[in-house]
Amino acid sequence: MVISRHTDPPAPASVGAIALPGSYLSLVLEKLFPDPDAQQRLLADVGIDAEDLLRQDLPLSQVLKVVEALDSLLPSAWHVGPCLEFEPAQHGPVGLAAISARTLGDALVVLARFEGLRAPWTRAALYREGARQVLELRPLPALVADSKLLLEMSLLALAGLIASLLGPHRSELRLESANADRSTQATISDRLGCSLEANCHRSAISVPAERLKQPCLLADRELHALMVHRCQKLLRRPDDGRWSGRVLACLAEETGCNPGLGAVAQRLGLSERSLSRHLAAEGSSYRQLLDQTRYRAASELLVHSTLPIAAIASRLGYNDPANFNRAFRRWAGISPGSYRQARSRAASD
Repeated sequence: MVISRHTDPPAPASVGAIALPGSYLSLVLEKLFPDPDAQQRLLADVGIDAEDLLRQDLPLSQVLKVVEALDSLLPSAWHVGPCLEFEPAQHGPVGLAAISARTLGDALVVLARFEGLRAPWTRAALYREGARQVLELRPLPALVADSKLLLEMSLLALAGLIASLLGPHRSELRLESANADRSTQATISDRLGCSLEANCHRSAISVPAERLKQPCLLADRELHALMVHRCQKLLRRPDDGRWSGRVLACLAEETGCNPGLGAVAQRLGLSERSLSRHLAAEGSSYRQLLDQTRYRAASELLVHSTLPIAAIASRLGYNDPANFNRAFRRWAGISPGSYRQARSRAASD
């Protein structure tokens, strides 16, 4: 059984609804064509103004045209080098949130949760499979027929980022590609320094579960919190005007900790009494929303990390693990330990 993330952004209904920052495409073209005139000629052939790359997002349909043109002009495996050479910062706030995480396990949770921001045509699932932690990329249903090479490019760029987090253990990384041509298999393996299985039933990256506790060399608590905050803001639906939705967004930025009703009210420009009244009118309360946020955060950490339960309790603002255990029993009907064991068994079935 695959455990999907419930924090993914809503999936667009069609290719036309998806857009990609032009800067991503610009970075790939710069690596392939150092001559700006060559870049402009290619873009002109597919009807794209070169100036638009740095000014606006491009519809995915146009991005697919560029990828198709490159694939017809360049030798096999042209995409491998540019994708593996992406710097973490070039993945935007998602990349920065990953490299500044405390451990590799925390970084993988970030990458799974915010994959829809990094590559809007994909979604991710993070789950345990035997002795390995798997991060699987899945194209949106509308793109299955049109985006095979683009999905492989997303997989390689993400693999390069995870390989940098593994450092000297990068050879333990494993790739599975549903789309990789066997002619490019050796190129990818050599460049990345790990194994790749081509023509698989999925596109996935896996690491040994024992590496999940490995510290990230660039761990930075303040930067990580700032970048996760930024990613959460980008995921937020602008049309959600309900006060409960706004409170949930504020609480999500605290990663499960309790900032207090007063602090949240002040952030929203209200008094405590006014905020409580607005929530009551929507059939909710600050305490209910806090419990909802903490339950979601606790569930994610229990399933997708190897943190001890006492450490999870502390991260969620519980000074006494016994209080966390009681709260979790109230939310889920079972203890945190039993919940973790049950989900682990379900994932391995």
